[in-house]
Amino acid sequence: MSITLFDKQDFAARIQERLAQLGMSQNQLAEALQISRSTVTGWLRYGKLPDAYLLAQLCREMDCSADWVLGLETRTEKTDASGKIHWQEHIPSYVTGFQREQIEQGISLFNRLVGNEQRDNRIITDQNLQYLQFAIQAALRSGALHITYVERNALYEDRIKQKYPTLKEVFVADVPAQYDGTVIRVEMVAFLAMKNVLKRVVRENAVGLATGYTLLRMCEQSIPSVDQFKGTSWLPLITFTNDNESGYTANALAKFMQLRHPGSQALYLPHPATIGNSDALSAQFQTANAMTHNMQTLFVTVSGVGRRDRTANAHPLTDFRTADYSYDSTYLRDLYAGLENKAVFGGEILSYLLDYDGNIIGWDKERVWQISLDVLRYTSDLIGKVCIVAARHYKARAVETCVRNGLANVLVIDNEIAEAMLS
Repeated sequence: MSITLFDKQDFAARIQERLAQLGMSQNQLAEALQISRSTVTGWLRYGKLPDAYLLAQLCREMDCSADWVLGLETRTEKTDASGKIHWQEHIPSYVTGFQREQIEQGISLFNRLVGNEQRDNRIITDQNLQYLQFAIQAALRSGALHITYVERNALYEDRIKQKYPTLKEVFVADVPAQYDGTVIRVEMVAFLAMKNVLKRVVRENAVGLATGYTLLRMCEQSIPSVDQFKGTSWLPLITFTNDNESGYTANALAKFMQLRHPGSQALYLPHPATIGNSDALSAQFQTANAMTHNMQTLFVTVSGVGRRDRTANAHPLTDFRTADYSYDSTYLRDLYAGLENKAVFGGEILSYLLDYDGNIIGWDKERVWQISLDVLRYTSDLIGKVCIVAARHYKARAVETCVRNGLANVLVIDNEIAEAMLS
């Protein structure tokens, strides 16, 4: 029988390593844990250890396990050649058989596309693109592949805030240009949104959630907490009729966050057309609708024009692209295709198609119900944060349209969108 001996120096080294990855100082750690700086110094210099409660708080703040920080669990820490992306790889021993094989394939593919080894772009073809995406998603969503650090582009952040002074905060993921996979860029942006915006929300009365895979990944990366969201209501900002089968609607994300964060609750927002004679559904709609002016933080995403397939070809009806609304996107694409002057098109937010001046071109009233844009403007101006979370350059015009017209005051984007907005 082997015994793992605990090493206090290793404990201190792991804390210092994690602080460096997070870009956090010892003072900031002490403030986050509501302890003195001398306590942190005791851990790092004099071999002192936290009690069990404080260790749990420490691990939550640094987004790591107690086994790892105590040196009882070994995780493979990796970084790409640029040093801009860090991640951990750890498949639990109980994951076996075909599940383990598929997760291992996802990790291997991620390393071949992003890792420090020689990159292999030949693995990306039109035929296997969907398989690549699903395999990498399986590794990421299982937690076996876990992003721990994404470098921000401070220059772009400062320039965007200077150009758009209504913005309170800007976070730009500095993803190397050669990392062309959308699922990879989305992961980096979702990580920054979780770390820099969602993680700092504490016991707010209501938090609004739109729909989309990027927001789903932000929610899935959030750290479960007993008290961070105690008393918080997760409020869906948009709802669809029952023929929409998207797996990441706002109602689904709200329920997920309730399950992930004890003490919070998910409000359910039914589409008015589906209520019928149900008093229960009518009451749920009225409750959710009444809460729309109590939101301090809202998370939304956008869709836009310009994403093509890998051959750079696109049919006119699909030039407007949205991955968020499933069946309803057909209506949005048709509406875009029917515009006489497509140059006026600004983008889409919450299923509203906007022209570049922020005016509503149209939306599918029969299938979609959503909060008004006035709620976004009111929250942006007076209450708190309306955060757009988006990746890939084809969304840049939609992001810029929303910012310029006062629909958002916080951005979490990648450098593709940042470059387009600045140019």
